[in-house]
Amino acid sequence: MTLNSIFSRTLVFFQRPIIRPFYASSLQGKSALLNNCRSFTSKGQHTVDDEAEFDIARKWFTSFDTSTIPAKLSKTTFSASSGPGGQKVNKTSSKATTVWPMKSLESVMPKVIHRELLRSPYYVASSHSILIQCDSNRGQVDNKEETYRRLHEEIRRIYKASVPGVTPAEQKKKVEQLKAAGNAARLRMKKQHSDKKKSRKGDF
Repeated sequence: MTLNSIFSRTLVFFQRPIIRPFYASSLQGKSALLNNCRSFTSKGQHTVDDEAEFDIARKWFTSFDTSTIPAKLSKTTFSASSGPGGQKVNKTSSKATTVWPMKSLESVMPKVIHRELLRSPYYVASSHSILIQCDSNRGQVDNKEETYRRLHEEIRRIYKASVPGVTPAEQKKKVEQLKAAGNAARLRMKKQHSDKKKSRKGDF
């Protein structure tokens, strides 16, 4: 065998196309399809647990006001406002900084609201808390109350953005379910009462 023939055969061997196993490409296709399905489910539909959380949040929000978050859960400190170049523009230290630990807020709001607060611009990851500052007023009390108001507005914004409303069809379905549950409870009570009467007659 000549040197040229050996070189030609070697060249042909390295130029052969690489054939991937069929199962590998098939698995990749199935994996992509599965990811697409998961993405659609997470974005386009809600689970039963999600709907239960939404119902809790809707009921909670009907009575939500500025007194829902107790003042005792927060801590407010005051300092002098700083102007351009770090100069003090307010000598009375009226700037209010209010902090709410996320752990404390967990007990006074639904899970879906508490979870979305972690994405709020007021959330501070290093202290795992909500921090709101205000120096727009001259007095300490006004600035402190303004920090509370801003938290209240932020919670309202989060609720409207994360909790979907109930459609008329869903509302009608819920009413029908409540009626059915009420009828079933009445029938059970009626049967229990009837069974008691029968047992009393049997005693005699």
